[in-house]
Parts: sequence; C-alpha cells; structure tokens
Amino acid sequence: MIYNDGKAGFLTVITGPMFSEKSGELIKQCLLSRNYQNKAVRIYKPAIDDRYGEDEVVSRIGLHMPATNISQEIDSVLSARILADCREMDIVAFDEAQFFSPGIVELVLALIEQKKQVLVAGLNLDYLARPFGSLGELTLYADEVIVKKAYCKCCGRPAMYTQRVIDGRPVTASNVGSKLVLIGDHESYEARCRLCFVKE
Repeated sequence: MIYNDGKAGFLTVITGPMFSEKSGELIKQCLLSRNYQNKAVRIYKPAIDDRYGEDEVVSRIGLHMPATNISQEIDSVLSARILADCREMDIVAFDEAQFFSPGIVELVLALIEQKKQVLVAGLNLDYLARPFGSLGELTLYADEVIVKKAYCKCCGRPAMYTQRVIDGRPVTASNVGSKLVLIGDHESYEARCRLCFVKE
C-alpha cells in the first residue's frame, strides 16, 4: 500500500525468499504511485547486485524502473547525500536491502522523520536460514510488512527458504565453505519449503 499524505512517514518492508517477486512488488508499488498518484519516486540498489544492469531495478516477470547504484556500506557521508538528494521525493525505495550495512536502519528512520514513504525489499533469511542483514530490525519499525512466498523447487509447496546449491546439492551448515554473499540466480539458489529445505 502506498500511503503518504505528507503528515508522517510510512515504512513498508517487503520480504521473503529468492524467486518470490520482492523486487516486483517494490516496482509495482512505485509505478502505481508514480503513474496514478503523481508521486516523485527514487529507488536505490546496492552496487554489488549487477545481475540486471547498473541503472535499473528489474523483476523476474519483467517489471523495471530506473535505480541508483550505491555502496552497500551506508555511512554518514552516504546517508547525508541520500537525504539531500531525496528532499523533493515523496517515495524512497531500497531493493536487495539485505546487502546494506546496518547504517540502512538509521537512514530509513531519518527518511521517515522527513515524512517520506519508504519501501525496503530484501531477503528474509540467508541460505543457512539465519536472519539476513537488517531486514529483521527494519521490520520492527514497519507500518506494513508484506511477506512474499515463492514455490518450492522440489515439491511446489509455498516456500520461505532460499537453498544454496552447488552442482545440484544443497549447501548446509555442515558442508559450508562458501562466503555469505554470492550473487547468483537459478544456477546457485532454489526456493524451498519447510519440508524440503536442508539445513544440516
């Protein structure tokens, strides 16, 4: 829901596993607001995520909007720049927010203090089923939380987990040897339900 009457800020957190159309939900809400409410919208995404290009946020079903790449390290200098750049914006959105440093929380709260509508989309859990980045903390401040579900690659049930795979085999806590952040897609990850997710 896009709701911004200029009287107070509003935070929407969009979360779920990979392949659940989190980016699609973020883009859809931003497009509707821009096209039908005449709202000024700016989207940011971490520079580390270059799967679909540097100047757009793109969903798997083909939705896309212009976006600004920024460092995943949200420090005071970058925060000040974003706050200044967004002074005339009604809506500020962050895609793939799990990759941002903890400074994203203070930045989002500062944007809300400026009475902005803020949308944040990101993974709920990492590939070992642990909370990922600052999404959990941001959820505590959210006026609205949208939990997206994918479909389990193994059985088709609703999926809430993201399973990392190497050569088709799950990476688990017992055979982990991989770094936490690995930018990838279907070749490296699968959506899994509770029954099919392999943790150990």
